[in-house]
Amino acid sequence: MGRNGWGTGVHPTTRLCLEWLCEQIQGGEVVLDYGCGSGILSIAALHMGAARCIGVDIEAEALITAERNVALNEYDSSRFEGLHTREILPYEIVPGRGVDVCIANILIGQLVRPSMVAALVSNIRDDGLLGLSGIRPHEVDSLKAAYGESMEWMDDQYAELSAEETEGSLASYGFDCGRWSRLVGRKRAADGKSEIERMSELAVS
Repeated sequence: MGRNGWGTGVHPTTRLCLEWLCEQIQGGEVVLDYGCGSGILSIAALHMGAARCIGVDIEAEALITAERNVALNEYDSSRFEGLHTREILPYEIVPGRGVDVCIANILIGQLVRPSMVAALVSNIRDDGLLGLSGIRPHEVDSLKAAYGESMEWMDDQYAELSAEETEGSLASYGFDCGRWSRLVGRKRAADGKSEIERMSELAVS
């Protein structure tokens, strides 16, 4: 389980991500779960028919937990691959066409870093989907600005949720009961050369 309830399914942002995955996974998708924590979002995607999930995390303990939870749900290593951030080339986590769906439930400070923007966007196929949470409503505009023209934001899939709106008592987790948000975008098709140049600039900025 993630610290303070992250990755348990109780935190409002986890619920926002789960609800979105339920709407988007139709079957056969490849999913990138960046900041996978306990693996709850990957497991949910597999339950809903995703072909394969790649979970990335900065904490080795989280990856061990995620792999254990995936196994407990009777999925083998062909369906889930856990990767530490030290083991990957950020812009080639999924070589080839990229993933169909990328989900990242991470706080704003990480999501707006140029290297994170480049890592997420470069691993999504053209027209693929990006779901971001771990953010507050007042942070949405700065998040959109960080991703520039690479994403077409889907306002009809934007959502907010507070701790008070989730089931059960959250006080024991120490949650801030303010509102949390989910932002969804579709990757714009880009000229290959200009995309590589843009990602290179982001990586070193």
